[in-house]
Amino acid sequence: KQWYQRRVRGSTLINLPLKLEKKFVAEMLRLLAVCGLLTITFSLNIGGNDESTYESALKEQGFSKEDVELFIQEYRDAHESQEVSDEEAAASVYWHVTRGYVECEMFKKKEYGYHGKRDCTGCLKPKLFSEICAEYECPPMEGVGITGCGFVARRMLGANWAVTSIDTSDKERGQTEAYWRLFRYINKGNNRGARIAKSAYVITRWFLNDEFQVESGQMALYIPSAFQAKPPSPADDKVTVEAWGDAVLYNRAFGGDITNNPEAIDKHFNHLWKALEKENIASYPKMKITFEYMKPGCGSQRTEVMLTADSFK
Repeated sequence: KQWYQRRVRGSTLINLPLKLEKKFVAEMLRLLAVCGLLTITFSLNIGGNDESTYESALKEQGFSKEDVELFIQEYRDAHESQEVSDEEAAASVYWHVTRGYVECEMFKKKEYGYHGKRDCTGCLKPKLFSEICAEYECPPMEGVGITGCGFVARRMLGANWAVTSIDTSDKERGQTEAYWRLFRYINKGNNRGARIAKSAYVITRWFLNDEFQVESGQMALYIPSAFQAKPPSPADDKVTVEAWGDAVLYNRAFGGDITNNPEAIDKHFNHLWKALEKENIASYPKMKITFEYMKPGCGSQRTEVMLTADSFK
């Protein structure tokens, strides 16, 4: 049996084996989180990743001609910057460096490139988190002194976030609608008419009920430092600005294009639970988070599955 969930009762970590049907796995583990709203476009397949379709979608959202031209140029730039695969560079960086932690021995035989099971060029290594944060502004984070194989622990410091709900009755449509609401917010859809950023750090949070089924979801965007002190008010009442406190996150990273591959997320959440269990670390049982950075090119992807130490509010 796979151990899909943990609960904490007092100081005892109790393992709960859950028999999950495919429908539940699809609901719970198709967790998308994106660094940069242009990479949301790639990951959620907004406009089918086709320029003309994307342009039509922008027009349907009511953006001006000037704004559409600006977004399309940024879309082209994002694609062109990744046209040349840097396979050699990706292969030159050690796996533990790209992940941010040493892998557990119990997972190695199933991982890409170990023990001669599969030739590995380096393209399946996750993009360095530091490189992503150099490209886009990530929320402030710090180490917490918790070590172990198979995960990295970080404290994400308190900050203001733009948050919108996801309609969980139709997750694909719900995530697309959530995307557009955040996209509009940072592109003049606020009380100042300000362009807050052309890209931003975004996570998706799914909340589980007592039966460990998804009952609600949120897409949340870190408001860049230039607007942190006094964030603009959203024009859309379905977007709110929330002040979140510090949160300890347990992260597990992997690379490669996972489009239409929720099984990869399933596998890495399972590995993350086992890695935390190995260190006797309990996580909050009713929330899961993912972060996803997807761009064309060798070694240009990073997905992180996350569990938290508490309810993260």
